[in-house]
Amino acid sequence: MRVMHRVLGLAMSGLMLNACVRQAVATETSIPGAPAAPSVRPSDGRPAGATTGRSVVVDFLAAVNAQDLQQMAAMWGNAKGLAREQLKREELEKRLIIMQCLMQHDTMRFAEERPRLSTGGRQEYLVELKKGNVTAQTSIMTVAGPGGRWLVEDVDVTKLREFCR
Repeated sequence: MRVMHRVLGLAMSGLMLNACVRQAVATETSIPGAPAAPSVRPSDGRPAGATTGRSVVVDFLAAVNAQDLQQMAAMWGNAKGLAREQLKREELEKRLIIMQCLMQHDTMRFAEERPRLSTGGRQEYLVELKKGNVTAQTSIMTVAGPGGRWLVEDVDVTKLREFCR
């Protein structure tokens, strides 16, 4: 637990230093030759990802609110697979903690019933998050990963900075 607080402190320091810079969170930045973080099943034993793009958004945001980094890692990746299999463990944890901080919410709803974009195995959803008196809309890109399971690929966190204060 102390390590998690130390990592959170370091991540928050980095976040504050980068407050004026666009904070994009994506999984296409794997490090060639880097050892992958160990693969673990989600805490509830379900397979990684979800059956639809919409359901992976719902499940990912539920994991955010539960502060369940393992479950978040089991739903975050790209067409090649899970981010935890492509990033160094420290980098993975830092990104998950920053996303968790920025995406923590009281309520969520889909701002549009259908994906805004659905092409090339990707679907973009516009989601409205509310935390206290702050409301923001952001886009979450999902992608069909290996085995046809849907993963969260990218989150536009630039509109969520007020959520992490």
